[in-house]
Amino acid sequence: MTKRALIVLLVGINLILAATLILMAGRPAAALAQGAPLASNYLMVSGVVQQSHDALYVIDLSNRELHCFGVDRTTKKIMHRGSRDLLRDFRADQR
Repeated sequence: MTKRALIVLLVGINLILAATLILMAGRPAAALAQGAPLASNYLMVSGVVQQSHDALYVIDLSNRELHCFGVDRTTKKIMHRGSRDLLRDFRADQR
């Protein structure tokens, strides 16, 4: 294979990779969420806390509590980190 043919082949492969990257890197999928009927009175939000630890926040709508769970990705364990009483935290008469 000549030097010119090799360069043309590499440029062609790069063009194919660039086109694939452009097609796949479109707009990310929309996160759709809504409060469900009374069958499930929980809302959940997750997020990265550290490189190997995630957090999962669960809002219990019926009891009006917020629970925090720590998720360790390396050991795949979930630990309850604490909870908050949302009625007490957001009382309007508190000054």
